[in-house]
Amino acid sequence: MPIKVVLADDHKMIREALGAMLSREPDIQVVAYASNGSEAITLAQAWKPDIVLMDVCMPSVDGIEAAMRIVKLLPHTRVIALSAQGERPFVSQMVEAGVQGYVLKDESVVTLAEAVRAVAGGQTWLPDSSQILSGPEKRLLSRRERLVLKGLAEGKRAREVADVMGISTKTVDTYRRRMMSKLGLESQAELMKYAVALHGGAGTGGRGMPMQA
Repeated sequence: MPIKVVLADDHKMIREALGAMLSREPDIQVVAYASNGSEAITLAQAWKPDIVLMDVCMPSVDGIEAAMRIVKLLPHTRVIALSAQGERPFVSQMVEAGVQGYVLKDESVVTLAEAVRAVAGGQTWLPDSSQILSGPEKRLLSRRERLVLKGLAEGKRAREVADVMGISTKTVDTYRRRMMSKLGLESQAELMKYAVALHGGAGTGGRGMPMQA
């Protein structure tokens, strides 16, 4: 039986090209395509694939949130992150979300196919895992921290985020410092860069500035 794959990427050209190339492999079958995390969750539940290839950085529901939900809902489906981002915060958060593989987009399709086979066979496929998975930042962001992060990506000020969430600006700042610690980041600029990359920069309105009160 071929390995059934659901492929999620918000760029149509990438997902169609990758799907076409993977489908040439006799033991791999791409059964469905998703353009965002929400679609990936729905299609995974419908198809119950062996593998979900999940882009990390997508608008709306990002790859971290989608991977976490799929792993919880479908214990027999394994998730491989597919990303142009190889920095520790991206990899560690996906691993904490439950993925079993992480492949960079500058790798070859041959390597991606090898990763699909390995993960489908119960192995893990991670880049430089001994370094990425070490350190105190190996913790998943909480739901409320992720909401603050999304607000940051959208260019909202701390006061706006606080109003939406029904919390104080001091609490927003606490969440921000806690996220930096978990992600191993040293500055608000680094946190902003991570937030915008993760959420595709959707809704920033060109502001792209660290949150101010």
